[in-house]
Amino acid sequence: MSLTAVNAISAMVAPVVLLTTGSLLSNGLLSVYAAVNDRMREMTRERIDILTGPGGELLDRQAVRPSGRERLAEIDAQLPLMLRRHRLTRAAVLTIYSAIAVLGLSIISIAVAVGEHSEGIGRVALGLVLAGTVITIFGLAIAAMSLAKSADAITYAVERTRFQGQLCARGSPLLQPGEQVHLAG
Repeated sequence: MSLTAVNAISAMVAPVVLLTTGSLLSNGLLSVYAAVNDRMREMTRERIDILTGPGGELLDRQAVRPSGRERLAEIDAQLPLMLRRHRLTRAAVLTIYSAIAVLGLSIISIAVAVGEHSEGIGRVALGLVLAGTVITIFGLAIAAMSLAKSADAITYAVERTRFQGQLCARGSPLLQPGEQVHLAG
């Protein structure tokens, strides 16, 4: 192996590690994306089941029993929250895929720069490594926003049902998204 090949390999280590990290992150985010996708499909199916009568006819919301209407209200509030998270997760994955592509190009540029002893191509390679790193960090920021939003739907469901019997007994309306219950005692 020539010294040029060794130089190329050692110069490629950092972008290869970043590329591998991006791949691992995207795989984890794809699992989250699939889980949210599956849950939204389940909720949509549940919504259709609640609105379907015994003969297969589509029921008016008022023809649904009260517990079914309550569940429909929960689904109607949670699905937009989950859809927002789904979109953020998709954006994070696509951003990280972009970073992986840029890092892949940087690795090729490093090989060419070392092989051709080109300072100009070396600078381009460095710029690509830096751009790939920045894009990866941006993808992580989007993933963090998605994670921050992930609790919204479950928090809504828990808060909405937590005091449900007490609220109904008092004649109080059920929670709207973003509302919290504060009961004394």
